[in-house]
Amino acid sequence: MRIYAGTVALVASLSLQVPLSAGFVPSRVAHHARVGLEPSLQNQQLRTRTLQPLHSTPTEESDTASPSSTSPKKKKKKLGLITFDLDDTLYPIAPVLDEANAAFSTAMSNFGYVDIQPSDIVETGKAIRAQVLPEDGSASSAVADPLKPTTVNHKEIRLAAIRKEMEQFILKTKLKQTALDWATDVEDLTSPVRKSAEKWARTTVHSSVVQAVYNAWEMERHHAAERHLYPDAISTIKQIQSDHPNVIIGAVTDGSANPMLMVFSLMPLFDFTVSWEDDMGELAKLSMMEQFQELSEVDRSDDLSWIYRLALEKGKAMSKLTNEMQHETDTEDEDIEWCWVHVGDDLAYDVGGSATNGAKTVLVELSPQYGQTARLRAEGKRPPWATETMAQTAALQKMALNALDKVDARISSLSELPEVINELLKEED
Repeated sequence: MRIYAGTVALVASLSLQVPLSAGFVPSRVAHHARVGLEPSLQNQQLRTRTLQPLHSTPTEESDTASPSSTSPKKKKKKLGLITFDLDDTLYPIAPVLDEANAAFSTAMSNFGYVDIQPSDIVETGKAIRAQVLPEDGSASSAVADPLKPTTVNHKEIRLAAIRKEMEQFILKTKLKQTALDWATDVEDLTSPVRKSAEKWARTTVHSSVVQAVYNAWEMERHHAAERHLYPDAISTIKQIQSDHPNVIIGAVTDGSANPMLMVFSLMPLFDFTVSWEDDMGELAKLSMMEQFQELSEVDRSDDLSWIYRLALEKGKAMSKLTNEMQHETDTEDEDIEWCWVHVGDDLAYDVGGSATNGAKTVLVELSPQYGQTARLRAEGKRPPWATETMAQTAALQKMALNALDKVDARISSLSELPEVINELLKEED
């Protein structure tokens, strides 16, 4: 039998490096020698082999395998989107509306409508809403009025209330002038005269003036919100941005609140906002929805899903664009789970609505000194500034009770939020 010198040298070197008494031998060495492989190829294959126990069996080999090779790898959770409610979550709504209503009174006076009180817009708004939707919640029982608003969202109610206050002021002024011309008392004026005066008032009020007063109210609402921001609101959001780079921050609102109009505080921190009234109106215009549905008429969490679904879609789209601009692939990484957290004070809307779309929910139940009032609805009480009917308040209370089991975390101060978010991301599904 012919034996190559290289083969003898190879076997000798292996014997010196791995003694048999140590219990290990290179696998398949004998096989390589028998088939007469070239020395260089033998060395290459031997270098890539893992040393095996001398008396190992296939069963033992599988038993010694690493557990990580058989069990699925856990995904790392990443905060991709966080959305906030605004009213009574980042600032107290009661003083904000009080100051906005004061601005309404001032604007009315500037246009010549004097002696209008700040509370008048609230009381008139309640009366208009009652005409559209009575206390029993039945719209069909309302008295038909071609001049009442076709919808009863917050903006339309206030626009109608402003117009109503203007018309009432002009009507009183015109009746006084007419009574003076006729040398009689206002109470003695005939019904035809009164009806003519009412038509006069309706004709005189111009929509541009109504809009101007509303704009003054809305602008002051946002200025007041900035003045009344909770002390830890800004620092909390900045901490979240620091803890979770590239997180998308959005607002989900049920009325006129818009962080993009709070230029001195929230605008630099928020990436987008969606509004129940503004965005649903746009969807209705595009025939994507049959008709406008007022938020206070919703009686199921499922009916809230569209606005949170819209927020989620916007958040994912903006997150993807951010990654593309920074050449990152987190959204496509199978080992990373993109997560969404929604933060708000309302059990019915914030918790019930966002949970239906897969959000982790954080209920903001602040200490009494923070002055939250919207949460009174969960107790069946209508806040003083609200214009909804008691039937609507009762429906909200029912929705709040149904959403209790959808709360993932609660906080009593905004400064707790960053730590709570980190804990939610650590939780097992």
